[in-house]
Amino acid sequence: MKNKSILTILKEGCFMKWSLSMILIVAMILVVISVGLTQEEVTITLQDCYTSPQDIGRVIDEMIVEFEKDHPGVKVNHISVPFAQVLPTILRQSLSNTLPDLVMADNPWVPQLIKAGVYKDITDKVKEWGWENWEDFFKGHREVTSSEGKIYAIQFTTNNCALFYRKNLLEKAGITNPPETWQELKDQSKKIKEVLGIYGFAFDAGATEGGAWQFQPFLWSNGGSLLELDQPEAIEALQFLTDMVKEGYTPRDVVNVSSQGDPTQWFINGEVVFMVNGNWEFGWHLTEDMMQQLGDVNVAPLPVPEKGMRPIVPFGGECLGISRNIDPAKYDLAWEFLELLADNLLRLNKYGVAGLPTRASAAEKILAEAPILEVFLEQSKYALPRPLMGGIDKYPEISSYQIAAVQKALAGIATPEEAFKEAARNIRELFSTEDYEMYKQLARKLLQEASGN
Repeated sequence: MKNKSILTILKEGCFMKWSLSMILIVAMILVVISVGLTQEEVTITLQDCYTSPQDIGRVIDEMIVEFEKDHPGVKVNHISVPFAQVLPTILRQSLSNTLPDLVMADNPWVPQLIKAGVYKDITDKVKEWGWENWEDFFKGHREVTSSEGKIYAIQFTTNNCALFYRKNLLEKAGITNPPETWQELKDQSKKIKEVLGIYGFAFDAGATEGGAWQFQPFLWSNGGSLLELDQPEAIEALQFLTDMVKEGYTPRDVVNVSSQGDPTQWFINGEVVFMVNGNWEFGWHLTEDMMQQLGDVNVAPLPVPEKGMRPIVPFGGECLGISRNIDPAKYDLAWEFLELLADNLLRLNKYGVAGLPTRASAAEKILAEAPILEVFLEQSKYALPRPLMGGIDKYPEISSYQIAAVQKALAGIATPEEAFKEAARNIRELFSTEDYEMYKQLARKLLQEASGN
């Protein structure tokens, strides 16, 4: 073998060094690429109707920041849809298999969406979380988010209706305490009209869901049913409110209101002493400043047909669940975020402004800070889910028939009996005989349980 020249040896050495350097550089690039791939950002999409400036929207955004901090590489994309578009949007997304990972819906829609396959069964996650946490939710909120023993969503905020009254106006009329019964409400309203020359009582009877659900406490407290509007219990409830309008104790304009806030304006202006309304008014019209300005706003349970009876009210509020077509790799993360919300109901429902907490343990804590919510929180324990009381997916149509009949009676177009018998016929036509009997018995069962009988 020939001896290599010094120049050749030097050249070969440089090449080997260059080759080793290139190998090291390539290896490092591959490592960086590998790490980048393993740390690729995961996005969880949350769709609701809350905007950030709203109390509950702001709190959710704060929780998203905390969640992302505790989960590096995870981003929660918060999408807000106008409330009126929420249900159409969900149904469209369901048909096109483009549902977001976490789906918010108003509670009356949830049974229908469960039936349509929008939500994923989360019973396994709830079991891991602990049944004691699930049973801490009020009964109605467990029922509206479950089907056939399986859990599909969690209701994280709620509300209901009670009787607001102006204490100073009541005293000026020579009345000491708010009414407990229908007859007392009528008698006090008569006295208020005679002494003060204003209306005694107002409620929302507009052609909206707000108008429908403000009638339901009178219907259910008297033992009536949305599926049996032609029965005496239902007709009696409508007759009572019709008489209140007819005798001049309630404004005829209740059928023309556009929202549940309209009666509140009459209430604030001193045109009416009593009104039916919900705890949301403390964030909408009866703000802290307004409450201080008026100085005499109090809340009592809604009057009932007879003393000792329990006022049975519907509940509102939104629910959140995981969509059926979520990427399995995201399922655990989506549940963790849902669990975070469920464990922080006090933050989400600050003093009843955004809503009321749906868990008994959280309700006890919020009551210490806001005693004016006592009636609403007590009623939450046995408040009823509207869809389960009205044929589940048929509830929107039944609600429409109900409020149309109420409006006819209050406006004097038909008697309460005529209006409700017509509505009852229309409602029965929505069902097969078998389904009608099934839903009717379900409504009776839930009402009996809520009544404490």
